[in-house]
Amino acid sequence: MKICAIILAAGLGRRMKSKTPKVIHNLSGKPIVTYSVEAVKAVKGVSKIVLAIGRHSEEIIEIFKGEPIVSFAYQESLLGTADALNSGLGGLNGEHFDYTLVLTADAPLIRSETLRGLIDRHIRGGNAITVLSFVSKNPSSYGRVLRNPDGTVRCIVENNDASEEQRQINEVNSGIYVFSKEALPLLDKIKKNEKKGEFYLTDIVSIGNENALKVEAQKMDDEDEFIGINSRLELLQALNALKRRINRHWMDEGVTLMDENTTLISPDVSIGRDTIIYPNVILEGKTRIGEGCTIYPNVRITNSTLEPDVIVKDSTLIEDSKIAQGAAVGPFAHLRPGSSIGKKAKVGNFVEIKNSTLGVNTKASHLSYIGDAALGDNVNIGAGTITCNYDGVKKYKTVIEDGVFIGSDSQLVAPVTIGKGAFVGAGSTITHDVPEGALALCRAKQRNILDWVKAKFSTKKHDK
Repeated sequence: MKICAIILAAGLGRRMKSKTPKVIHNLSGKPIVTYSVEAVKAVKGVSKIVLAIGRHSEEIIEIFKGEPIVSFAYQESLLGTADALNSGLGGLNGEHFDYTLVLTADAPLIRSETLRGLIDRHIRGGNAITVLSFVSKNPSSYGRVLRNPDGTVRCIVENNDASEEQRQINEVNSGIYVFSKEALPLLDKIKKNEKKGEFYLTDIVSIGNENALKVEAQKMDDEDEFIGINSRLELLQALNALKRRINRHWMDEGVTLMDENTTLISPDVSIGRDTIIYPNVILEGKTRIGEGCTIYPNVRITNSTLEPDVIVKDSTLIEDSKIAQGAAVGPFAHLRPGSSIGKKAKVGNFVEIKNSTLGVNTKASHLSYIGDAALGDNVNIGAGTITCNYDGVKKYKTVIEDGVFIGSDSQLVAPVTIGKGAFVGAGSTITHDVPEGALALCRAKQRNILDWVKAKFSTKKHDK
């Protein structure tokens, strides 16, 4: 049994009012088109996926670069869904399949389980054509599924062509089909719609009946799964539906969400049990959150890994970083790409770290910048410390070995190494390596000028 999938992705999406093709718009951190492709890839038995694409095809092709199962076919004329399917079939390059799954790229919430169920229903029923339909609360823009008195499917009527009576029907076409190989020649029998000047794939249902082929519609109740995106409003509706689906999944898996309405978790994120997530948290990309973590309000974490029992305090941004077990970050901290925070380490308020490692139990508690640095275990970074890593041309590394104490308001001018157990006095600018166990000081000798204030202000009073 050979199964292929044709995904219709050539639509321009004029109602989006954008230079970007509709199916490339971002939905929770990923292009819309990736969702339908990933859903199909998860369906057992599908060995080939063809995307029927039109203008801006280079951008879509780039998204799936290196995907061996995905190929492309160009739809030149953009003359409707039947024309799009014909273009997609051309992308099979003469290879024959027993069944063809057809879906659109602008309905990203379809589940692989639903597609698998549709294919199984089609095969078990010995159908030539199986349509996936659903019940819509507001069916105004959808094609209506018309059934015979015995419940069999008669045809699909597009909204523009439907009578007032037919428009009262709430069972509508999802745009998802399975065709057996004997049904595909019927595409040549579809006539151009006079009103729109397009070839409607929906017409294949009535043509199949006329040719004594078995046609069935599988009706679904979950309307959210079939949200189509043609406008910015529908993009938001899809995002909200996806957000509900993901958030409830993680709550079912043992994660506490304080406010599911303001928590946005991208599809590729994973979260361990007993983690607590406060309101206004965004988890993006391939972020991995371990068990027992606490993430306080107004935090955004992208493409990062948090081991168990990590605490992320309010208003913190973490990007492409790793945080080891038991560490604490924030509030108002920024971990930039390449940061690695050790076990039980602490990164405090208004601390920025970039491309640096902090060892076990190392602390940078306040108002510091650590860039291109390697800090050992049990290091203390005083408030206002800066690693001066950039000379305007190149970036250099700072090495701070185990047990070092850096006093407040210090500048470490890289490249520089602070040896194990050394101390740097507050207010120092360090430009040379500090030996192990040494005290480094670099500041001017203090002078106290006695009675300076009295003399200065008495003079001013006299001048008046």
